[in-house]
Amino acid sequence: MVGNDVVDLADPDTCGATHPRFDERVFAAEERAWLGRNRAEERLRWVLWAAKESAFKALRKLDPRAIFSPQRLVVRLETASTGSIRYGERLLSVGVKIDHGACHAVTAVDVEPRAIIVSGMRRLAADPVETPRPAARAFAIHLLAPLLGVPEPHLAVLSERRVPRLHLAGRPAPVDLSLSHHGRFVAFACVLAPEIVSRFAA
Repeated sequence: MVGNDVVDLADPDTCGATHPRFDERVFAAEERAWLGRNRAEERLRWVLWAAKESAFKALRKLDPRAIFSPQRLVVRLETASTGSIRYGERLLSVGVKIDHGACHAVTAVDVEPRAIIVSGMRRLAADPVETPRPAARAFAIHLLAPLLGVPEPHLAVLSERRVPRLHLAGRPAPVDLSLSHHGRFVAFACVLAPEIVSRFAA
């Protein structure tokens, strides 16, 4: 399973002063200590938040009854772009990318080692103004269609119990998809099994 989350670092929600209780509700003690020692505290705060959100989206697919409890998702970044998230006894892998004023986090849960994770992030068009949710779906389809070897009109993204599902020629495609949007940005992540790519590309 895969989950992703994007945060517009220039959005008013992320640029203003953060209420002190926000950190207490959202971050574990070790994360709060890390934030206190880091010069780029504000950016790091939203990197950690995006990682937690992406992890929850993946975990919720395994257990639809899961409740978002951000303090239980403890993020540790080994590099500027890779890290792990501890959730109870589980250890999840997370990738983070900061580009063009946004942070995009992708978390994988129980993904086959040989599977391929495809992801992308782009800025919404201002003229004409794009609506985030349809734009996120269209963006995912635009990048996935060539990998699957099919025309874009053959793909559609439908919501099933608030989870986006990729459909191919009217049927659920054997892939796992996650969409996100915030502020000026949309993003997606998708797990493709190697045999799926080779089959459709043949």
